[in-house]
Amino acid sequence: MIVTDTDLPIGDIVKGYKDLWRIERSFRTIKSFLDIRPVNHRKEERIEAHVFICVLSLLIARLFEKSMNNEMTVSVISDMLSELKAIPVRTADGIITLRSESENARKILDKMKIPYPGKILSSVPT
Repeated sequence: MIVTDTDLPIGDIVKGYKDLWRIERSFRTIKSFLDIRPVNHRKEERIEAHVFICVLSLLIARLFEKSMNNEMTVSVISDMLSELKAIPVRTADGIITLRSESENARKILDKMKIPYPGKILSSVPT
């Protein structure tokens, strides 16, 4: 519904219009990065749950971007964090899982105040 008769000050209306790009970007993010494409749920509560999870994911994505001072999108953050790998190495004594190095991931985790994982993630004797 479009309302043209409003008591809002003109400055608030202009600001709202200028912020419209944020809403449009959020819809693009939900449809692309968060993958809210048509789903094959039949029950209404499952559809609602799917949309709720996608919108919650969008909120978390925006919080990640905000924690990075909006310097990069959640797609870039995700790509950089995906550089961290857990590498299983078989030894005579068992399997050791090592962490790969990623300067990009280190910068992101530091900025978010999340500790960088240790070099050895796990050790399982055989």
